[in-house]
Amino acid sequence: MPAGTGVRIAIRSARAADAARCAEIFLHGRRQAFSWHPADRFGLNDYYDCVREDTVLVAEVAGLVVGFVSLDPQARVIHNLFIDPGWHKRGIGSALLREALGLLRDSQRPAELACAARNAAARAFYERNGWMAVSAPSNQQDALVLYRLSQAG
Repeated sequence: MPAGTGVRIAIRSARAADAARCAEIFLHGRRQAFSWHPADRFGLNDYYDCVREDTVLVAEVAGLVVGFVSLDPQARVIHNLFIDPGWHKRGIGSALLREALGLLRDSQRPAELACAARNAAARAFYERNGWMAVSAPSNQQDALVLYRLSQAG
């Protein structure tokens, strides 16, 4: 799948060999997304705990995993979407999101995801991609905003 910048993005199911790379992307992304927490609050093993029951798709560019999305198709929930910071703004997140939604398209229920209220860049990304906030952010430090996409994938 070509990105807007001419980069060829391949989306595929994650393999066991991808886990370490995904864990690195996850760790860096969480430290960035939750910058108000000490960096040592997050660790590489968090990835394995957070995707244990999920379907995981990865984005590859020239054989390098540059991002991933994890989701629960039964619950129609996207749990994680993280892109290597060196690959931001190249259409990779949108490509992963489209592919994930393809796995969620067979239901009449809307797809959902939650995003850190303080993560303005991620919230803007989801809103640009058609997601609607259905809960107002609270003023709590780790508040989440629930998003829904009601149209069928």
